[in-house]
Amino acid sequence: MSPRRGMTLMELVIGLAITGMMAAAGAGAFSSIIAHRRIIRDASVDTERAAAFREMFETWINAGTIQIQRGGGPRGLTRGIGTAAPTGGGRGGITSNTAAVSAAAAIGDELTFTTSALNPAFTANVRIRLYVDGDNNTPERGLTMEYQPNLQQPLVRKMLDSTIDTLKVEYLDPRTDKWIRASEAATIATQTAVRVTLLPGEKHQIPAILQVPMIFMIGAQNGRRASSP
Repeated sequence: MSPRRGMTLMELVIGLAITGMMAAAGAGAFSSIIAHRRIIRDASVDTERAAAFREMFETWINAGTIQIQRGGGPRGLTRGIGTAAPTGGGRGGITSNTAAVSAAAAIGDELTFTTSALNPAFTANVRIRLYVDGDNNTPERGLTMEYQPNLQQPLVRKMLDSTIDTLKVEYLDPRTDKWIRASEAATIATQTAVRVTLLPGEKHQIPAILQVPMIFMIGAQNGRRASSP
């Protein structure tokens, strides 16, 4: 009996089925690899952005002077200032070249400081207020900053990160070596350091690098970073 040549129909069907299953498994694995690479890439981008944001935050305060809040709203950050300008017909008068802008209401703590570092105002020794915006009359949400470039320009408000809904500010009491919330800072005769912590909202996530507290010295070394907590 001569040997059989070729494949039977059944063998061909089984071979095609096995090949199809292997191809499907390979495609699934390839898709999984692509998806994981995308997740890793996005996480890396988010971490890099968070690191840059933290560095910017630290640079502002390291080159600045922290102002202890003693109650009430931030002074000097409430409205535009009118300037003198001549009017038609040779008559003098006072006209305002800016629109009045009121400081937004904050949720929880806030931090005000004067910095000489590069900032959005492109002005040396500009005063910046950091807070979590809780004002329904403003479009900003989350961590926000306010500053006034000069007395001839109105208050400027910029949203920094909408996913951050807690700005926790604490001051170090040298008598007890304990951290005191900003709302109780007036009870401390001398503050030696400030600790700033950023936290996300319940429905948001932020890179862990942003949630690590930042500590800055106050006083003779105000603006110079202290050791990590």
